[in-house]
Amino acid sequence: MIDIVSVTYGHDENLKCFINSIKSQTNNNWRLFIIHDGPNNNLKNDLLVNGYLVKNKVVFVEHPNRVNDYGHTLRKWGLNNLVTSEYVLITNCDNYYTPTFIDEVSKRTEDFIYFDCIHSHKTQNNHNKTDYGYLNAKLSRGWIDIGSAVIKSDIAKKVGFNSSEFHADWIYFENVLKISVNTFKINKILFVHN
Repeated sequence: MIDIVSVTYGHDENLKCFINSIKSQTNNNWRLFIIHDGPNNNLKNDLLVNGYLVKNKVVFVEHPNRVNDYGHTLRKWGLNNLVTSEYVLITNCDNYYTPTFIDEVSKRTEDFIYFDCIHSHKTQNNHNKTDYGYLNAKLSRGWIDIGSAVIKSDIAKKVGFNSSEFHADWIYFENVLKISVNTFKINKILFVHN
């Protein structure tokens, strides 16, 4: 089972697109936690009334107050308080995943499973040297996104998500890799970063 911890603030239609990308998985071996940065009862009710929230599968959590640190505190809180499955993915609610994402990852047993993506940032690391290019994931800063890796939960919790720097996702990955985990790259594009 893969627990997906995803943070959101100010998302609406793109959040719904993200939720649908997870609900559309060909493999049902997942649970999704959406953590909103502060209260947003209107969004929660909208998601509930329109069938986006599914009991024990898609859970909407309102953090008691707005933290406003790009979701870093919420990632740490979610990892510590919500994750109970064998694996965890930390991501953002404006991304979306291919329908075979969970199925591809569920075939693996390594500690750190990562994969390629289409990345929205304008970067020289994308194949087209601009935005929305193919990012060939590597275990190096600037070459992998937080949404590009599924990690065994016990290792992720041991390391923790402790940074609030711009490149906090790489710091998290780097600390996980220091534990001498075994890694595997799925040589496929499994998500789109927005």
